[in-house]
Amino acid sequence: MSPAADGMAPLCFNCSILPGDVPPADARSLVPCNGSRDLNLTDEELRLKYLGPQQTELFVPICTLYLLIFVVGAVGNGLTCTVILCHKAMRTPTNYYLFSLAVSDLLVLLVGLPLELYEMWCNYPFLLGAGGCYFRTLLFETVCLASVLNVTALSVERYVAVVHPLQARSVMTRVHVRRVLGAIWGLAVLCSLPNTSLHGIQQLEVPCRGTVPHSAMCTLVHPRALYNLVVQITTLFFFCLPMATISVLYLLIGLRLRRERLLVLRQEARGGARSRDSCRFQRSQDRGRTQVTKMLCKCCSWEERLSQALGVRLPEPGEWGGG
Repeated sequence: MSPAADGMAPLCFNCSILPGDVPPADARSLVPCNGSRDLNLTDEELRLKYLGPQQTELFVPICTLYLLIFVVGAVGNGLTCTVILCHKAMRTPTNYYLFSLAVSDLLVLLVGLPLELYEMWCNYPFLLGAGGCYFRTLLFETVCLASVLNVTALSVERYVAVVHPLQARSVMTRVHVRRVLGAIWGLAVLCSLPNTSLHGIQQLEVPCRGTVPHSAMCTLVHPRALYNLVVQITTLFFFCLPMATISVLYLLIGLRLRRERLLVLRQEARGGARSRDSCRFQRSQDRGRTQVTKMLCKCCSWEERLSQALGVRLPEPGEWGGG
């Protein structure tokens, strides 16, 4: 029995509310619309109506900004990797973590950024197929999660070095750090698979017209409820818990440095001169402050990188109920 016989308006897939990576409540959400108007539209008019312009309106200024980020990021991270690889003295456990962070940034700049620019230049059709869609999603999320785990592991290493220096010499070796980094990247790839599996290629379908040619998009193809669950779990384990862990660790580091500083000041007051130990402590304290500042800056960028990797955004008012 046709919809018209039941007194119902024809249904069509409303792609006008697709926000790029976050579609409606499920991948085939339907809302009432005037099907007769769609029958009179050309394929190009249908794509423009439901998918919007093929090229992002602010493509030129965004492209300029991205190119600037690319040059600065590629040069800076490239130099970091080159120095660590070419100078054996720079291959310290701490610098291994910095090398891993630089590699993750280079992956985004050299592989992810061109894909992002291409998608803004041509929102549809997505020409890289399902494999390219999976790779794009996996890449962005993997480097994001790996960066979070890298910074967390580096914070633990700094805590052990400051609070338990004797244990640090025997534990924080190059071999140990390499194993940790291998586990970090393996865990990042593994934890990126759930969100990657929720994405795929989706095409615009209109009743009585079928699939509209050249409308393929790399987007979410599974129910939003499942996607939201993945986002919440990822945010908890890769943002909230790491932030809390790092905050506690650097609080303990700060308290330890403060106690040592007070002890040095007492010794100086008794001896009347600044000892060599106090000079060494001051240098250690300065390095500690620098590390804290770097970690806080890195943490502030996590939320944005997570949102980019997962496609998190606030839905429009009409998207909650599909209308």
